[in-house]
Amino acid sequence: MMTVRQALHDTPITAIREVGIEGDFALVMVTSREAGAPTPDYDQWYVYNLSLQTGNKQLLVFGYGVKLLDWVGKSSDELAITYYDCWECEAATLFTTFHFTNANGWRARWTNKTQAGKYPQPGAVALMTDVGDPYDDNDVDQVFAVVAQPGNGFAAGSWFHSRNTKTGKVDDDLELYSIDSSSGDDRTQKLVGQAALNWERRICTQSNILIQPALGQNSKACRNVLKSPTMKK
Repeated sequence: MMTVRQALHDTPITAIREVGIEGDFALVMVTSREAGAPTPDYDQWYVYNLSLQTGNKQLLVFGYGVKLLDWVGKSSDELAITYYDCWECEAATLFTTFHFTNANGWRARWTNKTQAGKYPQPGAVALMTDVGDPYDDNDVDQVFAVVAQPGNGFAAGSWFHSRNTKTGKVDDDLELYSIDSSSGDDRTQKLVGQAALNWERRICTQSNILIQPALGQNSKACRNVLKSPTMKK
């Protein structure tokens, strides 16, 4: 713990919340509370990959309301979390996992390249709150699930389905967050056509859900997909 405190001496923190050590690296979760913040809900969370040999640290995640979920993956070797991308705003809920390699320590899955700078916020978008009534004229269904994959793997799916109540225009945004089975690298894909329909069925089916959070499985969008004929792979 002393090594961790020394490495974080230049970081404005209120509390060290969690420390996990694997090999020569530590996964460190700390919080910072601004003066006058009324409750811990306002705490800013910082998650670091920290080398115990050099003391060098790398910020993996910045956000609010971090929740530790479960260990997932082929050997239950990935720690899943959710967190909010902001506070006192229309926050999005993000889902990511932390994966360890001997050479580089811990890293967070599915980096959002547009936010990979000073305050990284990687992960799959599980829920957006600034959509639909009263924000716009869209009738929105949001579906999210973490599902089991062949070989004891896992993947996350996010489906945003909206229909404009004035024009009738329908928009679908379906994303698959997976891990390449050979390289172990992250993969993020936007799906369309038959591949999209097959993936919608996967994340809409309750029995496929691996861990929480999951949402939207009882939505109209999911009910319609599950009533349709089974698609070929």
